[in-house]
Amino acid sequence: MPGIFKKLNASDVKITPFEAHKQYNIRSSSQLTPNGASTASLAWSGKNKSEFSTGSRKYYQLDKLYYRNYIRERAHRLELDDATYTTQERRLYRSASLLSLSQKTFGSEVQPGTFNLSVTKDSNARNFADDGFGNLYDTDLGKDNFPNEDNRVLYLAPVNAFKRADLTLDYETGDNYVNSPFSNGYSRTVYDDSYFQNVVTFKNSSFKTYLQAHNTYGIGKHSILIASSSRVKIENRPYLNFNDEDFTICFHFAPSSKLKVLHNEISGSGNECYILSKEGAQSSPPLGTQAGGNFSLNTSGALDITTTPSNPAYPYKIYIKDDPTTTDVSCSIFLERFDGDNLAIVSGNFYVPSDDNKSTHILLQKNGSSLEIYKNGTLVGSGTDTTTKTCQNKADLFIFDKQNSDGTFYSGSNNWGDDRTFRPHQFQIWNKSMSTDEIAMVSESFTGTYPVGNIFYDNGFAVLTHPKYMDVFDGGTLNSLSYKNTHLITENEYQCTMNENEFEFTRNVSARKITTEGSEDIANFATGSNFKPYITTIGLYDDNANLLVVGKLAQPVRASSETDTTFVIRYDTW
Repeated sequence: MPGIFKKLNASDVKITPFEAHKQYNIRSSSQLTPNGASTASLAWSGKNKSEFSTGSRKYYQLDKLYYRNYIRERAHRLELDDATYTTQERRLYRSASLLSLSQKTFGSEVQPGTFNLSVTKDSNARNFADDGFGNLYDTDLGKDNFPNEDNRVLYLAPVNAFKRADLTLDYETGDNYVNSPFSNGYSRTVYDDSYFQNVVTFKNSSFKTYLQAHNTYGIGKHSILIASSSRVKIENRPYLNFNDEDFTICFHFAPSSKLKVLHNEISGSGNECYILSKEGAQSSPPLGTQAGGNFSLNTSGALDITTTPSNPAYPYKIYIKDDPTTTDVSCSIFLERFDGDNLAIVSGNFYVPSDDNKSTHILLQKNGSSLEIYKNGTLVGSGTDTTTKTCQNKADLFIFDKQNSDGTFYSGSNNWGDDRTFRPHQFQIWNKSMSTDEIAMVSESFTGTYPVGNIFYDNGFAVLTHPKYMDVFDGGTLNSLSYKNTHLITENEYQCTMNENEFEFTRNVSARKITTEGSEDIANFATGSNFKPYITTIGLYDDNANLLVVGKLAQPVRASSETDTTFVIRYDTW
């Protein structure tokens, strides 16, 4: 007589994992805590870490885990599978707003594309959603009419300028410099904020608040005493040259009354005051390093980089001049291109006294055969690109200055006064022209692209980093929060086959002559051919005979001596 145990084969077992998603809807701030969620306002601090506030400590941790040197150190991040390098934009400014979800609610991850948040701050409702790639965006602006980050070949926000706002402070230690290396302004070589990681050299620069409302910092000259030698250099790269290709250059600034002083310096003189130039001279490697070169290691300076004249043509040059058509202290901005013979030039309004202390966005672009200038999203100047030949060169780019062919710099009225006169911010170059919708979005968004923060699905963190939204939880009121969680559930299926004439023994004591478990004699009624036991319960055991799963049948099933019978047991684990 067969026993009551039967070993299962691998073919009898089927394990299928699947995801289940539950919707969560939170309607007010009071519901955050019961659901395990919380908000926090984070702020960078240049103090010693031992003196950090709770918000500063959280800022430091968030920065170290997700944001610091993200572009260059992508491979060292913990969440390698959390986002694609080119689809998730991560930039952390001086402050941030953090929403933390409980793992009890989001499970293994927040389901991408399901996160929605609404917060009211200063009587303004802000609505955010995630794009499925880990970016948060303002739903009122949308994300469809923005240019792609991949087209931005230069981006000098500078995002981390707030760390050098106080040049007497060593922010890495929290102590003041004994002998500050920046007594004449910030002079360092760093990388820009784009995916292209352009090499940028600041000389005698300073970083001051752009506009208090934006919580960001613009680039300025250090002081009026050394303003003439203050500049920013961006090393030449092939993709920063444009021949027949379209391009866009844009930046933000807050006009200051100090521009009136600068206007008086250039009024009627015909002198330009340069914003951006790419012309004059180029840095050349030693001849001996080129194929067929010959030089001696015994010769002093044989390996030095030399400065030689560049191709006289240039793809762009941007400067301001007095506007002779007005009687006030207005200035015009100019965009030039030169192919060696033909000069293309266009101008538009740059500054009028009524612009003082107002956020201003300037965009200049080559759009097909047209050169265009936009101010705050409105076209203020256009002209024809008359160049017919190559406009490329190997010169470096300079902000605040223009380089001459011998390596010296422009000697005209180009001091920009001091750091208060002109502090550009969000300096960008794109390798494409933009539609009117894109121009409006770039002007409105401030940063040029649609992301305003990030959501880290695996960790349940939603972070608002954009200068316009970084403090929404500081005095803001939660209107609603919704998302779907993700729980990995495993369906286990076991096929338990009972062959004919198997499992005809019953352990029911009522089928024994003496109704005790110790009796081995079967009762007479159970010895006939018509008697068959009924299966009511099936158990799954491990190799040590430990009961793991019990399956109860809805109704007893009679054992068959003629056919095989298969019972399917399914259960879920998570």
